[in-house]
Amino acid sequence: MDEPSEIETVDMRAIAGRNHRSGIAVASPEPVLQPADGRRWRDRHFYRAFTLPAVSVAVGTTVLPLALLLFWSLVDQRSGEPTLRYYAQSLASPYFVRTLLTTILMAAGVTAVSIVLALPVAYVLARHTLLRSVLVPVISVPRMLPFVVIGYAIVLLLAPYTGVLNKSLIAARILSEPVFILFGWPGQAIAFGYAGVVIAIAILTGVFMTVDPQLEDAAVTLGAGRLKAVLTVSMPLAAPGTVAAAALIFSTVVTSYAIPVMLNSRTPYMVSVVIYNNLYSLQERHLAYAQAIIVTALAVSVTTAAQFFLSRFGSRR
Repeated sequence: MDEPSEIETVDMRAIAGRNHRSGIAVASPEPVLQPADGRRWRDRHFYRAFTLPAVSVAVGTTVLPLALLLFWSLVDQRSGEPTLRYYAQSLASPYFVRTLLTTILMAAGVTAVSIVLALPVAYVLARHTLLRSVLVPVISVPRMLPFVVIGYAIVLLLAPYTGVLNKSLIAARILSEPVFILFGWPGQAIAFGYAGVVIAIAILTGVFMTVDPQLEDAAVTLGAGRLKAVLTVSMPLAAPGTVAAAALIFSTVVTSYAIPVMLNSRTPYMVSVVIYNNLYSLQERHLAYAQAIIVTALAVSVTTAAQFFLSRFGSRR
């Protein structure tokens, strides 16, 4: 008898079903782990092991400090007893609430302006390879700079008497005296806007590169103008990237520390200055911890809402 060329497989479920209908009791067969399944299991856990260093760093630098902040914000600074009074004190303080609202308005305004300014630039860079090769490295440089450097650059640009802009406008007789906009919300908005536009351009350029230009050509062939094709085809397809960029910019501005401290005026417009004063000047450490948790919860909630939108958008597609 010739040997079979292939190994015949037996469906144990079918045999068990026939025996059950015949009244024969047969024990359910144990699932057999095939070699291919075993390799997939080993590969999956092997690759997951490579994420352990990153997870460890994230836990050590983010999760653990936030857990300590949350713990000490719930402990009375003097008696050491559990309490919620620091949260109640923060939310009942008109000073803190007003500063928190101005922080939210600053972050929302900077986010909206940054996205509006970045969308056309990112679209042009995504559609022109030569222009993208020249400008993207230049645009990417500010992304590598800390906010301290950006703050000093804004000081050199907008300082009342020594700033380049004021000196140039006075020398051109456009202004008779310097404009004092540096140490206040306009100076902070300009600094945040500069950083936000750079972030948005970097993200949205990659997003528009994933949108097939032939979709716009098809819309133009069907009678739509080029601008209408961009607005009705490319922009909706770039919506997930736009939401992700907006959430990143908003969270960055809300939690920013260096620029508000450097460009602070007598009236703080950013909540990080209030937290700094409570922590170092007033020595209300646990109150500052509670306020930091409130700001962190705000940033995390915005990021979570953006992630929820992206998941719903992906499920609809």
